[in-house]
Amino acid sequence: RPFFCIRAWLKPCALHHKKAARTVFGSVPHGVRRFPHPLSGGKEQRARAIPSADQTIPPNSLQTVQGCPMSAYSLPVLMYHYVSRFPGAIAVSPEHFEDQCRGMAEHGWRGIGLDEAEAFLLKGAPLPPRSLLITFDDGYLDNYVYAWPILRKYGHKGVVFAVTERMEAEKKCRPTLAEVWEGLPPSSLPPVDAPMHDTPFGYQVRRDMFFSWEEARHMESSGVMAVAAHSARHLAVFAGPEWGPVNRHDRYQKPASALEAAGQRFHVPGTRANTFNAVDFPEVWGLPRFKERPFLYSRAFIPSPDLVAAVQRLVPQEPAEARTFFQSAGNIAALETLVAGFSPDRLGTLESEAARRSRVHEELGACAETLRRELGHPVRSLCWPWGSGSEVAREEGRKAGFSVFFTTRMGANPPAAPEAVHRFKVRDAGWSWLRLRLEIYSRPWLARLYGACRI
Repeated sequence: RPFFCIRAWLKPCALHHKKAARTVFGSVPHGVRRFPHPLSGGKEQRARAIPSADQTIPPNSLQTVQGCPMSAYSLPVLMYHYVSRFPGAIAVSPEHFEDQCRGMAEHGWRGIGLDEAEAFLLKGAPLPPRSLLITFDDGYLDNYVYAWPILRKYGHKGVVFAVTERMEAEKKCRPTLAEVWEGLPPSSLPPVDAPMHDTPFGYQVRRDMFFSWEEARHMESSGVMAVAAHSARHLAVFAGPEWGPVNRHDRYQKPASALEAAGQRFHVPGTRANTFNAVDFPEVWGLPRFKERPFLYSRAFIPSPDLVAAVQRLVPQEPAEARTFFQSAGNIAALETLVAGFSPDRLGTLESEAARRSRVHEELGACAETLRRELGHPVRSLCWPWGSGSEVAREEGRKAGFSVFFTTRMGANPPAAPEAVHRFKVRDAGWSWLRLRLEIYSRPWLARLYGACRI
């Protein structure tokens, strides 16, 4: 309902603001009428529109771009993960992605470079009308195979927030969609659309492919795709002694079998449909499923050595034997009794604040140093894994050299606001779905309202 209400408001509100803008500014602000594509002008015009990142512009000044006060502008930031034909909640097919990029170009929207976005977010530097930032999380190989050529085809730029320890060591750049357009058989592309793999233990696990450092440098040298930070490992931590179906992915999933039901209470070998669901603790089959939170967000809860040893004595640690163990109701009852014998204070302990800060410092420092070494330049932008940081993580991030912090929350992005950059998730749909969101997220008041509705 909020979606249709906002859509109904958009046209009359635009007309009202168009008249008001002519009275106050003598021209129409961005987002009310259609401007020429910013790339349609000459080099001198584009150079005037995009200042350097070092240029400081007061965010509350009446600095304008074609009559638009920058304080009345919000930068839409699009959030993608997979660009893949394998279906999923965070996947967009290459066909839909190309339709979105084509639609943006045909209607005057331009995906700007990370350096331009950072200048706007850090210094309040003006942007060309209908600017947006296209972001990709995690560093999947399909971003290189599909997304990068499509962005280049339609004149857009983007940024990938890469998990540095997942980057592959491939020395030779693999073929992309651009080579297919030139006649290479599609079968020659890496198999990025088939991430699920069988195991010898009777279940499947997801093994995503990631692009290599050589491919990262190749994308950056093209001027189309930048690479920035998404932590070193993208892990979770146990966050407290609460256990059982206490995590969101367990609470809202109805188990299809007794084995799956056991897997909501204990760590059980089974199908893994997500790449980034690992906890920063050794895998122990039979360990209670403690509450989990993002690595950079929470203090870590450390299961006690006594609990770990007791579980390992009862539950076989070979995956095949562990699955057999959990197919017996009697075995599960014995494990329940074992864990129930531990009082909450004997299940484990929370790490100290000093240990937490040291852990976060090491994670972000390693990420920043790896990016600097492999790319040949420092990186200023960090995207929080799962969109969740903390004040401790922000402080340690600044020490590591980061100054722009991206979230997964929806909302407005006014100039000179780098502490919590809002993004909206792009669905696996065509241009018609994306078009209205861009109009909304480029208006600060509508972006805040729309983000509050979580649409």
